[in-house]
Amino acid sequence: MIVAHGASITLDASTLNISYSPLRTALSSSSEAEEVIDLSQVSGISVQEPTALTTGTLTLEGVHKVITFSPHQVEALTGLAADIKAVLRGEKPQHTTASMEASGTTDLGARVPGLSFVGFDVETANDDWGSICQIGLVKYIDGVEESSVSWLCTPPDVFNHFNEINIGIHGITPEMVADQPSFADRLPKMVEFVGDLPLVAHNAQFDFTALFRACAASGIDVPNLVYGCSLTLARNEKLQVTNHKLPTVASHLGFELKNHHDATEDARACAAITVALAQRHQFQGSFVDFIHSRGFTLGTVDNERVYPVLKDRSGANVAVQRRRFGLDAPKDQPEVAAVSPAWGAPPAGEKSTNNPKKQSRGRAPWDKVATPEVIPDPNPDADPSSVLYGHNVTLTGDFEPYEKGTLWQRIADQGAQIGKNVTRKTTILVAGTWATITSKQKRAEELKEKGQDIQIWNEKQLFAALGFDEQPPF
Repeated sequence: MIVAHGASITLDASTLNISYSPLRTALSSSSEAEEVIDLSQVSGISVQEPTALTTGTLTLEGVHKVITFSPHQVEALTGLAADIKAVLRGEKPQHTTASMEASGTTDLGARVPGLSFVGFDVETANDDWGSICQIGLVKYIDGVEESSVSWLCTPPDVFNHFNEINIGIHGITPEMVADQPSFADRLPKMVEFVGDLPLVAHNAQFDFTALFRACAASGIDVPNLVYGCSLTLARNEKLQVTNHKLPTVASHLGFELKNHHDATEDARACAAITVALAQRHQFQGSFVDFIHSRGFTLGTVDNERVYPVLKDRSGANVAVQRRRFGLDAPKDQPEVAAVSPAWGAPPAGEKSTNNPKKQSRGRAPWDKVATPEVIPDPNPDADPSSVLYGHNVTLTGDFEPYEKGTLWQRIADQGAQIGKNVTRKTTILVAGTWATITSKQKRAEELKEKGQDIQIWNEKQLFAALGFDEQPPF
């Protein structure tokens, strides 16, 4: 089967069968959910390939049928075209399954009734998370992709500069966005596309903090959104994977991500991960119900702040959230008094910028990211042209699968000085995954606002600077 724009396509020796998604059927002037085309009536085909921003088409000549493919679905379209040509020659189709998997789209099994949401990802121009230069959205209805969009945009004016690290990661240059609408102009289109659906992102705290900061810098309201995180879902499953990065988890669950760091392809991958995990549990129901069934609260973003997705071991916060959303309480969920969400705790030696409740006894979640005792010295023979040479670098947060001691050594090998804390000497703070903005990042932002030349990187930028692949090189 091949997944096109709002439709699933199967092919045999004489017919082409098209099954339309429920939303596509509802929006169509025809009420038919399926269409069968006799290939003996097809005299030929013509193809217009999709680009990163535009849809593509496959036209069946003789029957006046046009099949639409979403941006980036080049391999799905060309695979279907090759199979149709083979059938017209009297040969067996060869590429149907392979083209579906290579297209960046997935059908990991039956539909998941009620599981409707939007996959979301952004790419940024520089070290500030608010410097959004690309937005990717992929809409899933009942667990099947219905539509997608990919937008380039100019970042907010205060963040409108590109650095080489980011360009090296995603390949987006200033010239590519020069004539594109601004982030502020793109946002209403995003809100329209999402509608009332929840969203999901991989390491969602980054993407929704980026959205929050970009809105603030643009002087516009932050849309009220609720979201889940495919990273937290994957970690919770205890999958047999070397790390929980997007390509690794997607591949493990049967989805091959062909163009990592393209916002729409990454959004599609995190959505496919969510669907695959729901199917592993034979789940049927809404996205909100699925997130809650796995023991997590939904994240939210509004004009005030970004609330993260959090594990709720007692079920109290899930119950409160379900009441707030007007949903029935989960089965066997005891009635509890309203409680404030526990927003997580900071890495060792730091204070959170929020007000978390006391943590329960046991191993603290930040133990694994504790600051190492020994600081390696900068390599005196390092290449002066290396990205980190001469910088003063501090790390904060989680950098799975790498330990901080290992990262420190690799950074020092490039001729950089390691700092345990953010000071007036710090030139780069790298903020890894964490449930909240840590005090180190808050301090770095304060110094930056006062004019200090300090960059705030995410983990992707650090890994690119160190030359790490998605799999550990050691």
